[in-house]
Amino acid sequence: MTASEAEPAAGPEVLIVEDDRFNVRLLSEACRAAGLQVRVAMDGQEGLDEALRDPPALMLLDLMLPRLDGFGVLERLRADARTEDVPVILVTAVSDAATRARGVELGADDFVTKPFRLADLRVRMQALLDQRALEQSLLDDG
Repeated sequence: MTASEAEPAAGPEVLIVEDDRFNVRLLSEACRAAGLQVRVAMDGQEGLDEALRDPPALMLLDLMLPRLDGFGVLERLRADARTEDVPVILVTAVSDAATRARGVELGADDFVTKPFRLADLRVRMQALLDQRALEQSLLDDG
């Protein structure tokens, strides 16, 4: 265990749903470097179960996953009151227009195509986290 793994960040929690260990490590390191806490699920069903058990502040979701694909996860997240508002960034190697359209139709907040630049991903994550924080503060004030 590295020092960064031993000392969890105090920031918002990101759930990474990805079955490729290299990508999990890359995404985890990027999130931790941005001050975020990280949870990982290695297949779609596990990711859905984790999100429903304890909704994260943000989800990074691959589309091509074992047991339940990313579209299935996204559809179920949006259908459940506990997770309907969790921001989701689809992180996938699939980049055709039909895939993007389906992701948007199912409620994805953003779409990042592999390979991606870590700096771009961090900006997108932060924008969604900031937006969610603003929405929460408006709800709390209202």
